Amino acid sequence: MTTRLAALVALIAMSAGCGASTSASTGPDPQPAPDPAPPPPDPVPPPTETPPPGPTGCAGPAPGAGYECVRDCGPPVVSSNDPPPGYSWMTAADARRREQYGCPVCLPGEARIATPGGERAVSSLRAGDAIWTLDLAGERVVGRVRHAGSTLFSGPHHVVRVTLADGRVVAASGGHRTATGALLSELGPGDALSGSVVVRTERTPMAGDRTFDVLPSGPTGAYWADGVVLRSSFWR
Repeated sequence: MTTRLAALVALIAMSAGCGASTSASTGPDPQPAPDPAPPPPDPVPPPTETPPPGPTGCAGPAPGAGYECVRDCGPPVVSSNDPPPGYSWMTAADARRREQYGCPVCLPGEARIATPGGERAVSSLRAGDAIWTLDLAGERVVGRVRHAGSTLFSGPHHVVRVTLADGRVVAASGGHRTATGALLSELGPGDALSGSVVVRTERTPMAGDRTFDVLPSGPTGAYWADGVVLRSSFWR
């Protein structure tokens, strides 16, 4: 009897120990900590390339119906050190003149052209007007203006101002030619021009927005501008 009672007491004590152990570990089994969230992706950098040019290259919309976007002129109208030419809006008529005659290598509107009736501003001459020109023998003869036109230029435009030893001064685009075919931009002190000698050349800005020229009849395309013999830029 004593032995059975001791065994029962031991069994009760063992059950109490399991209960205490179970109560000490109540609740769900611990779960592993979740992995940290991945860092957000790096922001996509903005494109660094220059956006492509617009459909025309000209700034803003056309100023009116019929305008065309035309590339501005490079050398010899501007210096080779100037920025690359851009684009400008032109009327259809000016665009056709640019296409036919090229960039303006002509005269300022106030340049004086020799005619049998006296000197006249080149901007005032019209087809059919009388004008002095040269024949193949180098003689001064009366001709007629076959074509008179002007060319719009955009952006900066410079002329070459040439001073001769006898005091005559003529100014025209650097690409304008003398009667012998030389470019005004190529002349320098000591060079011969129209019966005299160049003493100074300088590049100066031109006022206005157009250059002018005329084409005389005859075989040479020559005329006198401010007393100096030049060749028309329209002569071919």
